[in-house]
Amino acid sequence: MTKTHSDIEKQLGIVFVIAVSLFVFEFIGGVLSNSLALIADSFHVMLDFVAIGISLVAFRIAKKKHSSTHTFGFHRVEIIAAFVNGISLIATSIFIVIEANKRFSEPPEIDTVILVIFASVGLVANIIMAKRLEKHSHSNLNVHGSYLHVLGDLLSSIGVIVGAVIMMISSYFIVDVVVSIGIALVILRSGIVLCKKCLHIFMEGTPEEIKVSEVTKDLLNIGEIVEVHDLHIWTLTSNLFSMTVHIKIKQDALHQPDKILKKINWQMKEKFGITHCTIQIESEYGFMDLDD
Repeated sequence: MTKTHSDIEKQLGIVFVIAVSLFVFEFIGGVLSNSLALIADSFHVMLDFVAIGISLVAFRIAKKKHSSTHTFGFHRVEIIAAFVNGISLIATSIFIVIEANKRFSEPPEIDTVILVIFASVGLVANIIMAKRLEKHSHSNLNVHGSYLHVLGDLLSSIGVIVGAVIMMISSYFIVDVVVSIGIALVILRSGIVLCKKCLHIFMEGTPEEIKVSEVTKDLLNIGEIVEVHDLHIWTLTSNLFSMTVHIKIKQDALHQPDKILKKINWQMKEKFGITHCTIQIESEYGFMDLDD
């Protein structure tokens, strides 16, 4: 296991403990204050630690070596876990909206003092968790999913606090219901974005950060190559890209395929981060024949 992966697991473990503690704390606060917004926020926190727990399990499974039945290893477990995270976000947002709808006609009275205290502690805890996950959120899709959970909850905590202050001043307890729906919309958006990214990977779509036209152009800049076709680029897991391609090379370059392959592999790795290339070489007049 690399130092980076060890650090990711360590940060996820710390955040997991914080999230479990915060869930219990906020749920109790929601019950004591009679605030649906804070209860909704606690359920969002519950999804935080569920998501992080799934991430930790995925990391363990992904480290298993490849086999004859799983030749690419178990890297895709990470994407499956991230997809489950996204679905859980969407499901929770629907649940919150249903509960908020029940309270619209007769909003219950809220203990705003208790609400502010518990929500403020939640805000601080979410800031700590977000800081710990931010470093790796752009390099690992599963950590990115957990980071989205925490960011959404951080925004939720701010919304709960603002709503509590408004209720303190005006006694309009329907604000709690409105904040709950706002939280649900934030959660829904995060879930949709994450699921969309996972589905793109499952469909073996080209990574968003790589343009096929630029890869083709870069290959054709190698002097020996005269044509590029059947080019496919896809994502195995976060920042692990694969590529297959057919290239036609000049007739007089047929006896130096190793040199050409070395150039291609180096350029793909350095310029596009593609670390697994499968390349079929053909002569400009057909398939390569070293006997010519």
